[in-house]
Order: sequence, then C-alpha cells, then structure tokens
Amino acid sequence: MRRLLWVAVAAGLAGTAAVSGCGAPQASGPAAGTPTASPSVTALPSASRTPAGATAGTKDGTKAGAAELLARAEAAMGAEAGWTFTVTGKESLTQSGAPEGQGSKASYSARVDRTAGPEALHQAGTVTGKNGSRPEEVVTVGGTGYVREGAPGTPWTTGPLTDPEIAAKVEDPLDVLASFADHAERGERIEVVRSGGEIRLRMRVPSATLAEREERPAVARAAREFLPTLKQLRKAGVTASEKKIVLTGLEESLVLDARTHRMTSYRSSFGFAVPHEGRQLRYAQTLGADTRGIFTGRIEAPVTAR
Repeated sequence: MRRLLWVAVAAGLAGTAAVSGCGAPQASGPAAGTPTASPSVTALPSASRTPAGATAGTKDGTKAGAAELLARAEAAMGAEAGWTFTVTGKESLTQSGAPEGQGSKASYSARVDRTAGPEALHQAGTVTGKNGSRPEEVVTVGGTGYVREGAPGTPWTTGPLTDPEIAAKVEDPLDVLASFADHAERGERIEVVRSGGEIRLRMRVPSATLAEREERPAVARAAREFLPTLKQLRKAGVTASEKKIVLTGLEESLVLDARTHRMTSYRSSFGFAVPHEGRQLRYAQTLGADTRGIFTGRIEAPVTAR
C-alpha cells in the first residue's frame, strides 16, 4: 500500500508534537458504520533479510511459496467486479519523561468500496483526534482524486493521484497484495502458515534505522507513513539523523482464505524512536483492513466537483 493514513503534525515540543491525522487497524477490525448516501456512489443490484523460503501446504498437499500465494490472491480478488472493506487505524506520538497522558493520539475508521473495471474507489469515514471528530470522504476515478474533509456541502479538493497529498488520503486495501509481492521479490523473508482454513503471510523486521529505507522495501513502507510526521518534527527543531532514528519493530500480516485465496484481512504495526535533547520521541502506528464482501455498485466522480 502507499499510505493507509494521513498524518499532519503541528509541532510544539514544549509538550510533544501534536498529531492530527489518523492511524490504522487494530487486532480485530471493528466494522465502520455504513456512510450516508453520497452523490459519488450509485447502488446497483517478521523479517530477516533472507529469501522467502517458508511455505504452506495447499489443498492438494503440494507446497506453495509466498510469491505463488500472492499471485493466487491477486487473481481471486480480480475475479470480482468490486469489493467492500473496513479500514481502521490508530497512531500516537509521545515523549519519554513527559507526564502521564501528555502526547497525541488519533484514530480513523472508514468503509471503502473499490471496483476494478473501471478502477475506482470510494471511502467514507471519520477522523478522530485531539480536536474532536470530523467526517472525511475520498473518491478516485480515472486517475483523479476527490477529497472532502467535513460534512456534506464542504467543497471538494481535486487533484491527480500523482499528487502526494491526494494520494496520501487514498486507502486502497488491495494495494497490500502488490506490496507483499514486492517484499518477497526484493528479499524480505515472509513466513507462511496454514491453520484453520486460513493462510497467513507474516513479515517481521525486529529493528532497523530509518536510513535503511533506501535498501529495504519493508522499512521504506513504514518510512512513508512516518516521514510526514518527521517533517513537522524537523520544523520543531528535531535534528537527529536518519541513522539515529530507529525502527523499533515492524510486523505485517496478510490473511487469505485457504480455499479461495481471497484476502480476508491485513494488519500492520510499527514504531520509530527519535532522539531529541536527551529524550526520545516515540511514534507508533497500527494499520489494517478487513474484507466485508463483494461490491456491485458503480463509483463516479462527485457531481459537485465535476
């Protein structure tokens, strides 16, 4: 995935920088509420850097590696016109030695509808931070993204999906299949375990530095989520080099149905420790998505933004 969640940090290290974005999924993704009718939707009827050698038994008793399983998952998800997902998230930023309760937390939950032909996406959710909650709606159609931060009637922000600020709002759960495939191709070890009708692909990175993002795709993915926060921390006076900023652990888990190879859920959690004036700033984020069913609607650009 690109970035599941948008993060904006209003710095002020006198207390701890304030996070006003959203995060991601928890151990079990609670279903988000179904959004109100939108003009954009028309309803119709752990890891060491060694090759990925772990395998799981398939139904016919043969062995399948991570790359083969991911190819099957992409084919299975691509066989339907569209899917509905629940996306949830959390993130936090704290400072060592700070009083209990000081710091920042934010959360996000949304319903995401996604179609393949034509490729389009609609998500409607809620961002909750220190200043309360606000609705957020995102539509992508034909390479253009439409973002509305606020209640219906709020103007849409429009731009190409190549615009980082637009792309950062888009939470496409199917992107994780390509992300895992890239991890496997580039040498991250992926553990594959079959149990109880499920196949779980899991990747772990016990520790790394932010500077390693240039060589390791798993670190790079976590870095993409963290860098907007770091950018604001830099403005607040944080000068630690990327070699001193430590990834304190990353784990990604993708679950497939063992019979159909459809994606059923995804979880990711990671954190970074940033030294600053004898203390540490600690950033943590959890990300995730759950497949809720087949989507048979049509997604179109918002009428008021055309």
